[in-house]
Amino acid sequence: VGGHKVYLSENFKDVNDGIGGITQDSNSYAPAQRLNFGTTYYWRVDEVNGPPDYTVHKGNTWSFTTEPIGYPIKNITATASSAHNADMGPEKTINSSGLNADDLHSKEPADMWLSGAAGPQPTWIKYEFDKVYKLHQMWVWNSNQMVEPFVGFGFKDVVIEYSVNGSDYTTLGTTHQFARAPGIAGYAHNTTVDFAGVAAKYVRLTANSNWGGIMTQYGLSEVRFFYIPVY
Repeated sequence: VGGHKVYLSENFKDVNDGIGGITQDSNSYAPAQRLNFGTTYYWRVDEVNGPPDYTVHKGNTWSFTTEPIGYPIKNITATASSAHNADMGPEKTINSSGLNADDLHSKEPADMWLSGAAGPQPTWIKYEFDKVYKLHQMWVWNSNQMVEPFVGFGFKDVVIEYSVNGSDYTTLGTTHQFARAPGIAGYAHNTTVDFAGVAAKYVRLTANSNWGGIMTQYGLSEVRFFYIPVY
């Protein structure tokens, strides 16, 4: 009697080299464990002849990617306590300006938000979504101007608050520290904040300090929110 030999792994080389196959007669296969979210799996099915030769006919190696835990929120409005000028408003943190196809950010000031030097303190930026979401994560690209290594406009110690109605806010954990940006082009986000599934329509970030500690101006390059697609 012939059969199938099934290979399934996150490792392409293991599947392609025929390591760890499962032999079975049925025409369907149920993995022993639940698949992980946001993961690429490789699979292959070899056909095995019956006796006396038991010839193996190697199958092609295929792949699929499971759905992510969180999806990016698209409809967001950003407001802030102040802006340095009209070209550096808070909307620059949510419109992908400065990001290339690989999600790497530029060092151009006009691609970022910067608060005004004479703006009210503490400096804050607020995000409003089109509805209440179950929040998964927030990715942060900090202020990435060329002068960032010297002046340090980027948010450092930050209070993160969230709200369903825009008036009653809850603080997320304690103070969070956003990683400093390098001030060069090709900057990948280097801060990820876990919201652990809280429900929110508004998120407010308040800067307690910046990385330079020289000027009372604070900036961010881009912020991206992810939600879990359930109510």
